[in-house]
Formats: sequence, C-alpha cells, structure tokens
Amino acid sequence: MGGAAPLWNSVYVAALTAVVGTVLTFVGAYVVEKCRTGWSGALYLLSVLPVSIPGMVLGLAYIFTFNKADSPLNVLYGTLAILVISNVVHYFTVGFLTATTALRQMDAEFENVSASLGVPFYRTFWRVTVPMALPSIVGISMYFFLNAMVTLSAVVFLVAPGTELAAVAVLLMDDAGDAAQAAAMSVCIIAIGLTVRLAYGALMRGVSRRTQAWREPRERTTLAPEPRP
Repeated sequence: MGGAAPLWNSVYVAALTAVVGTVLTFVGAYVVEKCRTGWSGALYLLSVLPVSIPGMVLGLAYIFTFNKADSPLNVLYGTLAILVISNVVHYFTVGFLTATTALRQMDAEFENVSASLGVPFYRTFWRVTVPMALPSIVGISMYFFLNAMVTLSAVVFLVAPGTELAAVAVLLMDDAGDAAQAAAMSVCIIAIGLTVRLAYGALMRGVSRRTQAWREPRERTTLAPEPRP
C-alpha cells in the first residue's frame, strides 16, 4: 500500500469524479428544472436520495451488486471505474442541489424565447445557460474532486490490488504500525487538496469576473438640474 501509486490513483479518480459528476449533476438539474417533463418529480427524488444513504451501506451494496460472477456488471469490479461511480453517486445530491439553485436564479423565459426564435435548445444551453451558471459548475467540480480525494467510507470496500487509494492506504498503513508513512501520505493528500483549492479559487474569481458582470447593479447617475437664469 506504500509508494506513490495510491496517491496518483486518488488524483486520477478524483479528476474523473469531478468531470463525470459535474456533467451528470448539471445536466440532471437542467432536465428537472427546465424541461419539466412528467418524470421530473421522479428524477428529483432519485437525485436527492443518495444523501440519505451512508457511505458504508453504499459500499456494501456495490459489493453485493458488482461482485456476482454471473452479473454483467462484474467486469467493473476491481477497477477504478467502480470507484468513480461510487464517488459520483455518493456525492451526487449536493452537486445536484447546487446546480438546481443556480438554474432557479435564471429567468425562466430564456428557453421559451429561444424556442420562439427557432434556436435549438442545446444552443441555448451551451451559449446562455452554461456561461451564466459557470461559477456554480466550477464549485460543483471542486466539491467532487476534494471529497473524492479524502473519501473512505464507501471505497474502502471496493479497492483491489492495483486500485488502492491514498485515503485507504493511510488507514491500512496506520493499522500495520507504519505511522510515519501514514502521516507522510496524509500530508501529501492535504497538500494536493490545498493546491487544488487555491487553483479553484483563482479560477472562480476569473470566471466570476468574466461571466457574472450582469449580476452587478448598474451605476445610476442623476444629473443635477441646470440653474434657471
């Protein structure tokens, strides 16, 4: 469990979790809030359900589901893909609610106006909705990345030889009495998380400055009346 392999596995899994989780949560929130189909209520319920499932229960459920030899999903067991899926599902609700809140702050008539002008919905989504919600999208990706770097409750049941994660390695090294190695790995995790957090902070400021100028109140100047002769 020692060495740099678990650390790079964690960075790789966290990056994939951030990308996949951000796309799925934002698209899911868009479907629920903007499309308003007959399935919106059911989709909303499924999206907020993971927050009520403890990580340990989620990890055990993945073992029973993916570890069956006759299951078509068995091919994912023991791979990094199952760790990404577990993280996305585990932290899906917070990202979904964040995206939902951002979409509710937008004018509900954007889609109607676009439809009346004959603009495809995907163009409106890409040219209007995404830029306006970009700070929230960046925040969601940061949330997924940082939590995937330190998560332990669900993935501790799913790691296999070759897919060890840094947080699990810390736990196992500490149990084996390798306190110094465990402390060093913990410092590396903290350093990566802090670096990514600072990078996201700088990115958030740049994104907000470029895409959120419309939120700033316009300066109103009042001209003083000219004195009468």
